[in-house]
Amino acid sequence: MSYSKEDVKELIEIEDVCTLLEYLDAEPQMYSDYIIAKTICHNGDSRKLYYYAESGLFKCYTHCEDAFDVFELIQKILDINDLNKAIYWVVNFFNLTHKLSDAETYDSEDWKIFNRYDKINDIEVKDNKELQYKIYSPAMLEFYPQPEIVSWTKENITKEVCDYMGIRYDPVGGNILIPHKNEYGDLIGIRQRTLVQEEEKYGKYKPWKYGKQLYNHALSFNLYGLDLAKENIKRAEMAIVVESEKAVLQYISYFGTKNNLCVAVCGNKLSKYQFQLLQKYGAKEIVIGFDRDFEDDDIKGQEELENKLQKIYDKYSSMANISFLYDAQRDRLGYKCSPTDAGKETFLYLFRNRVVL
Repeated sequence: MSYSKEDVKELIEIEDVCTLLEYLDAEPQMYSDYIIAKTICHNGDSRKLYYYAESGLFKCYTHCEDAFDVFELIQKILDINDLNKAIYWVVNFFNLTHKLSDAETYDSEDWKIFNRYDKINDIEVKDNKELQYKIYSPAMLEFYPQPEIVSWTKENITKEVCDYMGIRYDPVGGNILIPHKNEYGDLIGIRQRTLVQEEEKYGKYKPWKYGKQLYNHALSFNLYGLDLAKENIKRAEMAIVVESEKAVLQYISYFGTKNNLCVAVCGNKLSKYQFQLLQKYGAKEIVIGFDRDFEDDDIKGQEELENKLQKIYDKYSSMANISFLYDAQRDRLGYKCSPTDAGKETFLYLFRNRVVL
């Protein structure tokens, strides 16, 4: 099938572009109407690739002379000469087929090129619209110790919950190792949380690297903890969505494994794929508990967070009940705090007073 370039572009939102850039390892940062990412358009590492929502175009400020759209980006990254094939790749990636009509028949031989682009050993889109990750053997973690992590104990995370979630410690690198599993319980990635303060300037969380193997995965195409929470989500018809793995561990420490409804997006947005995963497991209400990313006097930061939450509501509220754990009075959570950070009673207060837009 071939599709109109303009019709496809109209269906792609800025959040979708951010998801695509994350998938392409561009490390995107999304703002209200633009995105900043690594210059993957020419295999660069500088953060000077900008995407502007108003125009729907990318601009590289280091190498590429002309602005380009998402299809041209795919052509550059995957070395596709035919624009129609790049459009098809984008349609398939975002599962837009059912939203597009009046498509013309195209010779299926033209699409054989995509057999070479299963991203290339990391993740591929199957005909049933599920994603097949590269699966790792959990045996590789068995010899790493599971000591009590004192700093996490002080933050209301019990050793029993760490053991339950398979948390390990790498004494050589000074890192906490956090296994990430898909909805079926297969190991698809390992993230490390550094305990070395000097290393935090490079990021507290990043994929674990052992030898030459980097255990990364596309975070927007998974939900941390879903494999262990999905049956409870089915029964309760509710899911609680937080930003970080630590918040999931805190939630389970407060309420136990039998009452666990909590999953993490490992970021500050809820992708379409993550939303569809929650729907798959019967979540009729999705409670968003993102971090408070603003100081008391930071009006702009508060507005940015509220706009982000409003976009989530606008995007998904027609398909599920969306509510938010939000410290409206600014007296429950500190700067950068998750709704789980201030203890069980604070979480319960925010939950009982969750906001529905």
